[in-house]
Amino acid sequence: MRGAILSILAGSALAFSATAANASLTVTVCDPTISGGCTADNTLAPVQSTISWADADVGASPFSAVIDFNNTLGGDYYASLTTASPNVFFTTLTIYALVGGVPTGSALMEYMGGPTHSISLLPASFAAGDYRLSFGGTTSGGGGEGGTLSFFQAVPEPGTWGMMLLGFGGIGLAMRRRRRPALAQIA
Repeated sequence: MRGAILSILAGSALAFSATAANASLTVTVCDPTISGGCTADNTLAPVQSTISWADADVGASPFSAVIDFNNTLGGDYYASLTTASPNVFFTTLTIYALVGGVPTGSALMEYMGGPTHSISLLPASFAAGDYRLSFGGTTSGGGGEGGTLSFFQAVPEPGTWGMMLLGFGGIGLAMRRRRRPALAQIA
């Protein structure tokens, strides 16, 4: 009985004290060729964070840009790159893990298809750490582009786990305290 009560109290403490409120995306390097800059939005962190960027003119063909970022919590990523300019075509979009500022291993997310005006990559799960997003394409006369990288938390927050443990502990305690019905005895 004492163990069940201590378990419930521990779960309650976890639920109310442990949060990932400081989890967020941070842009560490924004390619200077991106005229509109790169911004991180962590207002919904740790559940969702985004990095967005816009470039009024991609410049000469071919063009490319790099954005380095850090995430303090693992989760799922969606990448989207679009243009409204009929002159701009994207040909690559990749995300690599960084170690010491250098890309390592193979791409975690990658588009290497034909030229297109829009790229949307389905989710890939990343651990917390440093990453590099790079993209490139061609243009015949300039034009603008923009994109977003959205992060969604892949696993429940510690507070959610604490509430689940608290609920399971309460159910277990209620079942344990339930009286067993007396069986009829034959005399």
